[in-house]
Order: sequence, then C-alpha cells, then structure tokens
Amino acid sequence: MSDTEALMGSVKFKKSRKRLWITLGIIIIVVVALVGGFFYLHSKPSFCNAICHSPMNAYVNGYYGNDGKLLITAHADNGVSCLDCHEPALSEQLAEAGKWVTGNFNDPLEGRKFATPKFCLQEGCHNYDDVTKATGDYGGGENANPHSSHQGVMNCYECHSMHGTSTLFCNSCHSWELPEGWKNPDN
Repeated sequence: MSDTEALMGSVKFKKSRKRLWITLGIIIIVVVALVGGFFYLHSKPSFCNAICHSPMNAYVNGYYGNDGKLLITAHADNGVSCLDCHEPALSEQLAEAGKWVTGNFNDPLEGRKFATPKFCLQEGCHNYDDVTKATGDYGGGENANPHSSHQGVMNCYECHSMHGTSTLFCNSCHSWELPEGWKNPDN
C-alpha cells in the first residue's frame, strides 16, 4: 500500500468517525427533546384523555369547563393541575395501561377516596383553621359550621367531590341550607 492510499484510508476513517459522532449527537438531541416534550405534555390535564384515557373525558372537560359548582374549577383557577393531586406512580401507570389494552376497566371510572385531611391539609394546599373560619357563617343555620362539628375532623371526600356535585353530609341528620350547587346526601 502506497503512502497516498494509506493517507486516503486515514481520511476516510476520520470522516466516518466524525459522521458517527454527529449522528450520535443528533440522535441524543432528538431523544432528549422527545422525552422533555413527553413530560411537558404529560403534566397537562388534556394529556390524560388525549391518547388512552377516554374514561377521563368527563374529568378533563370538568377541568376546562369553568363550572363554578365544581371544586375542580377552583383548583384550575388557582393553577392546580391533575398531576398535583394524582401523582403518577410508574407501577400504577403500567397497571392502568394493562387495563386499557385489555379493556378491563369501568366507564365511568370508580371514584377514588383519597381526599383525606392528611392529603388535603398538607403544606401548600389547604389550612384547616382557614377553612373553618371561611365556613363559620356560611348560612347553614345556627352554629352551623361543617368544619367545626360534633363529628370531629372527617374525611374531606365525605362532602367534597372534586369532579362532581358535592354533598352536605351534615344533612344526613340536619336540615341546613345547602351551599349553591350542592346536594343533600339522599339525592
């Protein structure tokens, strides 16, 4: 092999090595952009029903529906998104994906009862003293404060429905005036 042939082989090797690094760099940039885009879109409420969760349509529509009777509207108005409360655990998402693929799910979805004081009263969400003050004279009747009652601190979901009509649990026994948009337990 002549010196010229050796030099040409070396140049070709350097060019193909440079192309390899450029190609790898482009692939890495594309993958990072796709992953970043996925996580950005995944944080938006509209993602929940865009691809696979058609049973989520009512919930997402409620989020964007601006219905003042739904608690989700107040949360949406304050910039709280679905994933602020429904933290996506990988194991749960894989299980849900399996149910979706096999069609093994209920529509409408079964409501989850995770709205407990421990969950709702955590740092950065609700403060029980503030909630109690806000409902001190809501118009339900004499000494009517559902957040300061003989029942003690109850699970929030007993009354509050994020995506549906809230129920005044106290009216299981009492006949208090209903807040606008609420219903009695027997309805």
